[in-house]
Amino acid sequence: MVSRYSAIQPKTGSRGKAKIGASKLNNMEAKAFEKRTVKRTKMVVGLRVPRPQPHTPDLLVHTLDISSVGAKIGALREWIRPGSVLLIQRRHTRARCRVTWSHKIGPHEVQIGVEFLGRESGFWGVDLDDSCAGLWISQTER
Repeated sequence: MVSRYSAIQPKTGSRGKAKIGASKLNNMEAKAFEKRTVKRTKMVVGLRVPRPQPHTPDLLVHTLDISSVGAKIGALREWIRPGSVLLIQRRHTRARCRVTWSHKIGPHEVQIGVEFLGRESGFWGVDLDDSCAGLWISQTER
């Protein structure tokens, strides 16, 4: 005999915890992305990161995504602690950044997220106005 309450009880996993359906997870992921205030643009830009120690070569890295407030940087060979302040250089332009996160991708590669500490509007050399970027992307997706 089936209990009349079984229809309203949540489905449980093997440990008795409620399962979250796939559609609910997609809604949660969408809400997490809605919290982003600035549009990110996929762009590979070569950067130089001078090291604070004297007589050590600069790190040569590249961006994966850029925005008007920071970037996602790849091709690092060493761990950089979140909260560290870096100086990044693109051509002859320099900017101070704070590392917001670090993620080890493989045995010899680390990716980091950085945010500018100052207003660096022209650092990337492209117009990253959010209203223009959204319009441009929507036209190319057609």
